[in-house]
Amino acid sequence: MKLLYVAPRYPPHVGGVEYVVKSTAERLAKRGHEVTVLCGEENIDSHKEEWINNVHVIRWPVQAPGGAYHIPRMRGKLEKLLQDLAKGCDAVHFHSVHSVLTMYSLSVLRGCGARKVLTPYYHGTGHTFFRKILWRGFDGSNRAN
Repeated sequence: MKLLYVAPRYPPHVGGVEYVVKSTAERLAKRGHEVTVLCGEENIDSHKEEWINNVHVIRWPVQAPGGAYHIPRMRGKLEKLLQDLAKGCDAVHFHSVHSVLTMYSLSVLRGCGARKVLTPYYHGTGHTFFRKILWRGFDGSNRAN
């Protein structure tokens, strides 16, 4: 199978989403599947590609104020890259609805022929007032507090 993962970050960054994506991507690659991970990366001006344990990792420039949101830069180029990566994919797995990179990528690939999986990692608490406002309508409560 040909698989594409979209995630806010990827190791060496440490976190739960990063661990899940790395673990599943590497296990699938070890079984012979073609696995690409598109992730956000701060402090770079253009995308960088590398191979880590048979996983093709593409790091895309993002703005992540306070380590959050992962807002992609160069969205026109990102859109083209996403469409190219999705060609021939059997599935695209999007991780974390807290990331603009993830949700933007989902919107770009909404009409592609690959199966799509979204793992939200939405925890419902611990958000700042601003983040609570952004979640209005997504958690079913329509409340900002």
